[in-house]
Amino acid sequence: MSETPHPTDVEVSRALNAVVVTLNDARDPAARAGRIQSIVTGALGGEQRILVAIGADGDQVARLTDAEHRVLARVTRTGGRWLGERVGAPLSGGYVPSA
Repeated sequence: MSETPHPTDVEVSRALNAVVVTLNDARDPAARAGRIQSIVTGALGGEQRILVAIGADGDQVARLTDAEHRVLARVTRTGGRWLGERVGAPLSGGYVPSA
């Protein structure tokens, strides 16, 4: 893990996009933790800042988590396609325009 304690919003988005695109391109029928972790780590330049967990609910859902196992994003196979979604609020706060 990097010295920065938590992954950034950009890193989560980059990793999530890489997983969804790669699994859909390869037409993977099931989520495999090792494969998805290698995709995520590659998308982050070799740093393992985001971890992959496959839940007890089967191989159709994968969760991207931080080192403290907080879910940052979810990848789900629905209708033959992998879909990604962010979970929770932005990590770095939102943009508030000035008046």
